Amino acid sequence: MQIETMVRELWDRENIAKVPRAYSRGVDRRDWALVRACFAEDSYVDGSRASAPIDEYIAGLIPGVEYFPVTMHYMGNQMVDVDGDTGFVESYCVAFHWKSEQAGGEHPENLIVGVRYHDSMVRAGDRWVISRRRVDPDWRSGPYPAT
Repeated sequence: MQIETMVRELWDRENIAKVPRAYSRGVDRRDWALVRACFAEDSYVDGSRASAPIDEYIAGLIPGVEYFPVTMHYMGNQMVDVDGDTGFVESYCVAFHWKSEQAGGEHPENLIVGVRYHDSMVRAGDRWVISRRRVDPDWRSGPYPAT
């Protein structure tokens, strides 16, 4: 394998891995334009609470997230595969949803969930975007859905 090919693969792998992290940052900062920019125009999400085309999915995601004054998604292990102009990344995430006004404060509706994002990726010009996402909710602590 030539050095240029190896560098390109490393570059692609890093840029694919950044997309779920950017998504999490957008959700936690309520930057819905950043969240939307992580997805292809015709992407589809099989979510933990709903499945829909991306714009419909985000429209339903916003009130669910904004129900909580503070959220923090901690991105952990990521497995990335690249095959030309397509790729795949599985990301482990622990998402903290604090109903109390102060993060970490006690409240009966605080929610912590462990999820895995399974993202099929596609190259879009000089960047990567999610073409399809499946969310696997592995565990939770707290009411779900929120009461």
